[in-house]
Amino acid sequence: MGIPTVTICTDAFVGLAREESKNLGMPELPLVIIAHPLGGESPEAIIARAEGALDQVVLGLTEKPH
Repeated sequence: MGIPTVTICTDAFVGLAREESKNLGMPELPLVIIAHPLGGESPEAIIARAEGALDQVVLGLTEKPH
């Protein structure tokens, strides 16, 4: 549909995310990978991961697919 999109997933689910993006007809869907797990982490730790991934998210939303 031409709407820039990025999927954020933890490193434990990279294979699944890539396979599903192919199955759904979006093999070039940008993925931003963060460390697993998220469950049990403090809000501060989650915020730090989000901030650490921000540059990748912006790049994924603005870069042309290959």
